[in-house]
Amino acid sequence: MRLFSALRPAAVCAVAVMAVIVLAVPGTAGASLGTQCSGANITGQGANVLKNAHAVWDTDFNTSSSKLACAGAKNQGTAQKPTVSYTTSSAATGLESWGANGHLATNFSLTNAFIGASEPPNVTQKGEIEKAESTSTPNTLLSIPTVQTAIAVIVDLPTGCVATSAKDPGRLELNNVTLEGIFRGTITKWSEIKDDGDTLSGSGCNAASSIIPVVRLDGAGTTHIFKKYLSLINSSTFTDEKEASESWNGTSEGTLNTDWPKAANVVRPAKTGDTAIDTKVAETPGSISYTTFAEARANGGFAPSPGTGGPGTARFWVPIENTGLETSGKKIKYADPSSNGDVATPANANCAKTEYTNGEVAFPPSSAQNAWDEVTTRTTEKAYPLCSIVVELAFTKYSLYSGTSIEEATTVANFLSWVVNAKSGGGQKSVEGHDYLPLPKGKVLEEAQKGAALIGF
Repeated sequence: MRLFSALRPAAVCAVAVMAVIVLAVPGTAGASLGTQCSGANITGQGANVLKNAHAVWDTDFNTSSSKLACAGAKNQGTAQKPTVSYTTSSAATGLESWGANGHLATNFSLTNAFIGASEPPNVTQKGEIEKAESTSTPNTLLSIPTVQTAIAVIVDLPTGCVATSAKDPGRLELNNVTLEGIFRGTITKWSEIKDDGDTLSGSGCNAASSIIPVVRLDGAGTTHIFKKYLSLINSSTFTDEKEASESWNGTSEGTLNTDWPKAANVVRPAKTGDTAIDTKVAETPGSISYTTFAEARANGGFAPSPGTGGPGTARFWVPIENTGLETSGKKIKYADPSSNGDVATPANANCAKTEYTNGEVAFPPSSAQNAWDEVTTRTTEKAYPLCSIVVELAFTKYSLYSGTSIEEATTVANFLSWVVNAKSGGGQKSVEGHDYLPLPKGKVLEEAQKGAALIGF
């Protein structure tokens, strides 16, 4: 910016200084965006968790009657229809494409305009991404909550086996201590699982078969959510696959995300993503894993007709305890990841009234400009406890990053503002009934909407 002459009136200088200050404050940048719906076609990438949500949102953004959408209607800005698409890679791959985990930032352009992250960037990763700025402006990265998801625990029982339990005929139920023990490697045989009268039976069924824990090949937000939950159950350390002492919380994010207890003898699929997990479990008798609930239902192998799984078969998703760390007695209750149980018909994730925490106290952070990586739940919840909030990453000032444009920033802002809109025709209503759950009303939704409003060029 050209400096004003010292001979200029003081009042003019004061106005100029104030203008510079206003433009420098993250959040006022939204004023520099183009007119609603005047942006370019964009693509985002990241967490597999968001695959099915984006299958809904990306289409509905161009069909919704909401004033925040871009369906070509008269009340929608320029009445143009910029499109949004989403590529599922992983939360880690998305973060690394923007410079996290020591990687070189490679793409901030239209083809990588926003990042879906079920493993939100921590303070270190946030700083790494912001190093790519052309100037030093703190807090340009936004972690904007967009939806709630459940993580399902899926099983494929040993050959010839079916299961039953007292409260859930045809399926096993797992208390929290058992769930954590399986992935720590302290529970290794199916016959050791006796929660709520769990039993295996069937012609040729060997209940003493080894449990095969299957985990993601790649760094994943699904793993982040799952390990954060396991850390609530048992915070003690274990010997990892590299003979180091680690904990669930310590291995939940960053480069240790793919690290597991040595004693668990985990197995990894040959391919990346939650779909690879679902496929691996479905073809591996005696296995157990974790996956995005929406993916588990869509897979078909873990629900009844037209699927091939569900209660009374070898493959199903497992209700888990939502009453803390009880291991016996009538106090234990179990919850399903789905609001309508293990059936084929899509519904909502069973995360209603979930109390989100940072492992100790109530969440969320005070702003989308802060780190959201500590978000988790409690082991005692009114519904299913293994839930989480998924975020999408954007910037308060896209112009500080190479390869960006005002057209890119405009569509990102239009799209995410619509996604977090909870009114009729908004993205929160759009995703209902698709095995997710809209954001909790109150603080989380408010911070999401404020965060989307901060996106600018």
